[in-house]
Amino acid sequence: MVFVLLLLMAVPLFFIGGPDWVSSQLLKNAWNFGHVLFYALLLIVVQWFVPLPRLHHWLLVSLVALLLGGAIEVVQHFVGRHASWSDIVNNLAGVWLGLFWGQHPTSDAARRLVRGGRVLSVLFIAPALWLIVDAAWAELDLRRAFPQINSFESRAERQQLFFNPARVDAQFQRENVSQGAYSLRLELAPGGYSGIRLRSCYGDWSAYGNFALDAFNPSAEPLRLVLRLSDMIHDRGTHSYHDRFNQALVLQPGWNELRFPVADISNRPKGRTMTMDAICNLGIFAAGLVQPAVVYLDNIRLENTRSDKGQ
Repeated sequence: MVFVLLLLMAVPLFFIGGPDWVSSQLLKNAWNFGHVLFYALLLIVVQWFVPLPRLHHWLLVSLVALLLGGAIEVVQHFVGRHASWSDIVNNLAGVWLGLFWGQHPTSDAARRLVRGGRVLSVLFIAPALWLIVDAAWAELDLRRAFPQINSFESRAERQQLFFNPARVDAQFQRENVSQGAYSLRLELAPGGYSGIRLRSCYGDWSAYGNFALDAFNPSAEPLRLVLRLSDMIHDRGTHSYHDRFNQALVLQPGWNELRFPVADISNRPKGRTMTMDAICNLGIFAAGLVQPAVVYLDNIRLENTRSDKGQ
């Protein structure tokens, strides 16, 4: 009965709740694994009432899972959720997990088939489990690196980078580096907005004096950019311009070491204080360039009121 109640409570979660665009990849991957758990539990409960011992039962249940999963994804599209093929695959993986581990074979031949099905079902869910482990390791790596926000050295750091490839060409380069072995080279398209977003909420900023970054402008002319920082209240709210930190940047030719007092960042939203342990989005962009521009970014960090660079 407890399993049945859990299933009934979980059904609405296919249509409401769940991670949003500012949630961590770990939460997103763990939430997606919920499809596996739900369908595994469903098949275990179903087999209490309706045994499914034969191959044609297994094929029929797999087909129903695919059709039902597809129908749910279609409905989600109309209730503001994103349809995903990976959800359908996870549904089937969960069906096989519950189907074969819920079996009670009585003959040697049936035991061999069920044993093979159990091995296959575990292998089937392994990719989804690996995504959770990989995201958890990346999250731990980024939190251990804090107050380093991003230096573009590790795969975990690079996975926090988001941009529109139609407007930005982003490459990790070994040239124009201020710290470590790599910098981020950006080629920004003219007209409109061109820039990047970094996920940055891996610690509490309030204990630090400055937010700092290094930028190299290879042009002979100054380059105008905008820095924006926002917390989860802003990102899950109205996205008001006055509810975040916005700062115009003028990059002179060559290296620019930029610093901004954390206290100024904290007090910039109008009518409130920024949530300093939930600053999750860092944006750097250009607006209305008349021609393509190149800039190198490196060593994005928090530091004390004195420079921590090189320590």
